[in-house]
Amino acid sequence: MPTDDPFVGRADELALFNSEMQRVRSGEPRLVWLTGEAGIGKTSLMRRFVGGLSGVRVLWAGGDENETDLPYGVVNQLLSDLPASEPDSGLAALRPDADPLAVGADLLSELGTLQTSGPVLVVIDDAQWADHRSAQALVFVARRLRSDQVMILLSSRSGAPDPRQLWERALAQSQLTRRLPLGGLTAEDLRRLSSSFDGVLLSRAASRRLHEHTGGHPLYARALLEELPIEALMEASDALPAPHSMSFLVLVRLAKLSPAAQDLVLAAAVLGSRCALSDAVRVADVTDPVAALDEAARAGLLVNGPPGHPRDLAFPHVLVRAAIYADLSPARRHALHRRAAEVLGGAPSLNHRVAAAIGPDAELAGELDSLAEQELSQLNWAAAAEHLLAAADLTATADQKGQRLARAVGAMIADGDLARAARHEDSVRATPPSTMRSRVLGQIALFTGRLSAARRELAAARQSGASNGTHNPDQAAIAAYLGLLSMIEGDVEQAVELCLDALLAGPPAEVAPVARFALMLSLAAQGRQQEFLGLIDAATDAGFLRASGFERRALQGMLALWSGQECLAEPNLSAVLRDAPPGLLLQGRLMLQTGLAEALYRLGDWDGAASQAELAISLAEDAGIQLGLGMTYAVAGYVSAGRGLWELAESQVAAASSSAETLPWWGSRAYAAVARATLAQARGDYPAMHRALREFDDETVRERVDGLGSPAWRALRIEALLGLGRLDAAEDQLRELHDRTRQATGWATLEAVRLEAWLAELRQDAPAAQQAYERGLTLAVELPPTLVRARLETGYGRFLLTHGERRPAVDVLRSAHEKLERLRATPFLAVCDALLQTAGLRPAGSGGASLDFTHQELAVARLVAAGRTNSEVGRQLFITSRTVAFHLSNIYAKAGIASRRELAGRFPDLLG
Repeated sequence: MPTDDPFVGRADELALFNSEMQRVRSGEPRLVWLTGEAGIGKTSLMRRFVGGLSGVRVLWAGGDENETDLPYGVVNQLLSDLPASEPDSGLAALRPDADPLAVGADLLSELGTLQTSGPVLVVIDDAQWADHRSAQALVFVARRLRSDQVMILLSSRSGAPDPRQLWERALAQSQLTRRLPLGGLTAEDLRRLSSSFDGVLLSRAASRRLHEHTGGHPLYARALLEELPIEALMEASDALPAPHSMSFLVLVRLAKLSPAAQDLVLAAAVLGSRCALSDAVRVADVTDPVAALDEAARAGLLVNGPPGHPRDLAFPHVLVRAAIYADLSPARRHALHRRAAEVLGGAPSLNHRVAAAIGPDAELAGELDSLAEQELSQLNWAAAAEHLLAAADLTATADQKGQRLARAVGAMIADGDLARAARHEDSVRATPPSTMRSRVLGQIALFTGRLSAARRELAAARQSGASNGTHNPDQAAIAAYLGLLSMIEGDVEQAVELCLDALLAGPPAEVAPVARFALMLSLAAQGRQQEFLGLIDAATDAGFLRASGFERRALQGMLALWSGQECLAEPNLSAVLRDAPPGLLLQGRLMLQTGLAEALYRLGDWDGAASQAELAISLAEDAGIQLGLGMTYAVAGYVSAGRGLWELAESQVAAASSSAETLPWWGSRAYAAVARATLAQARGDYPAMHRALREFDDETVRERVDGLGSPAWRALRIEALLGLGRLDAAEDQLRELHDRTRQATGWATLEAVRLEAWLAELRQDAPAAQQAYERGLTLAVELPPTLVRARLETGYGRFLLTHGERRPAVDVLRSAHEKLERLRATPFLAVCDALLQTAGLRPAGSGGASLDFTHQELAVARLVAAGRTNSEVGRQLFITSRTVAFHLSNIYAKAGIASRRELAGRFPDLLG
């Protein structure tokens, strides 16, 4: 059962209410008019707003459909929230025949008294049903508010009849009025709402489906969440019904129609949400279709098709059709589907034949299987999965049924819908043993991080296939996934052998990229990158790869990234994501997006990096993919740490570390360690940096990462050693870093020079430090304004100040300040600002910043200034903590500050 009154979303609306109340607190009266259809959540939203107020007197009343003729029914509700009125007040004993203007004047007086102790909020819920005299009195009040601390919050139903139109005529054009139409909840809101029901969180795909079905309508969505098991909500192939409460109303209207009109509506429901009028007439077999259609339209059950389709029929809402369809008896439903199949014929009839089928149907199952094979060849995975599932349901023999089910789940995996595939895992496991069964179970286990189970199933599939003489493409697919598994486990030599076997055997189209990626990473981890690129060229020349070079460019981009050449990686990865061919595996897309995010981070485009990482995370979580997710969280953590968004950075780094523990791939372990060290670097915590990098004491991790040519961990370890004063150890590591980056031209080369200069400073070798800094500045001219370049300039500024060179120090520090400000790298900006202040300058933007915030930013700023954590702010404003951090970073940049303490100290007015 749901928890009491769950409330989600509406962050923007709540922010608007709070913004209007802030104006009221300053002596500017406001009237907010909330409109929306029945059940959309107007009352819940207003109650949430009122519940979050402090220091505000609230008067609440609501109109009632049965009390529209009760004089002053609404005013009397307001009076119940007031202190006892003076005996001579007209409100003390309000008569039904009292003059509405006099009552309004008395209300104004009462409001004036209440304002002496703070603002007043008057809430009128369901204003369309307020009695006329109360409405007149309240309009009188609203029109006479001037410099009062009063806010009136009205809610009314969209499209509700209001013959008097009093509210519209009197208040619609008032300068006090702010209209706010209220729509449905977002898919993410519905996802959060679902956790209130039995504690189960819908997947993002399921929440999107629920949103499409209900339009985000809270009443309908909650009804379905209460009425349906979680499996029905998660399964994309099952049609969602209408909630019972709405179904009853629809079915009552249907029952009042004539038999002919009922037949037409039922035929349309079977044909879908929209259909051709001619098809519906033929399926229903009505003699007077015009009369039947007119009757159904007057009952609000059918409408004309959308513009451009005048000969079509449609339902006014998907829930109307769902209610009618769900009420059909099995016999009537099957009969109508059989008739629809006869009328439509050809391919359009196939789904109706499936719906009409009762029990096994070998002929229909065979047709579906053939269609699925055609769709698989076209990389139309989702359609193939649906048709194979339907074929399996119509199959009589257990072996063939199991094969079709396994192939359907394999198509789901190819489509990147691992979450859905995992939900079918138990059903596949219950089928008779087969090569395909073991292969699919192995794939699910691999992508969800269960490596031992993956090896057991894939090894069984390979052995079964070899003994049964399985076709080469299937054996090649099994070898490819075993190669990927071996690469993850660190046995890159075996991975190379398996992937080569797979590629030579000709794997299916969806598996070949997996084999090539695992082969690339395995060879690169051994320092054999050029050998791999030679194989790719040979395969392209032999016709095994497309001449377009798409895949070669993607692989080159990843190799360039890992070897510290982000300037080469970014254009390649951007291009392949932009021009990705149809059928690109989701796992491949996630890896490319993570790579692009890291390249953008290294190049100084932190907003782009955060955006790409966030997109990759949402896609991976939606699909249920664990493999590679830790890397994405790590890259997201780089940006958050660099901007001083500590809570967000900590959560992202923790997610990266957790992923590395769940799926102990050496690559995930390396990324998680670098993320932990990067967070410690931003905090200036050298001992924590050094501890984080102990992961690279493991020879497997170190050798594989060094084979890729990735320099990040070495640069971080050198900085940690320098910060700890271990100069000899740092010098030894620095010598190796120079050797590894000598041929590179990216951030790592510049970072090596910066560390060399700092080492010389610490050894008090001023000439060597000066020379290194100047060499670094020369190298930096060819690079974008990255964090490494800004830190090089900050270090040089510090060096110059230490040696009495104030003027050149100020110039280089100002340059660093500009770059760091653009990045919003607040921890590093604070170091630069301190040096500028040492030089006698007040950094630009360090004082007197304007509060040019958006409404949402102001709402976040107020709560943060009051001492709330990001999580608490997110819960109160009903946004995610990630969104809170985004707004907070904008606030910091606009205000020129770097911490929560500064926000509260510099802008005490945020606390009200």
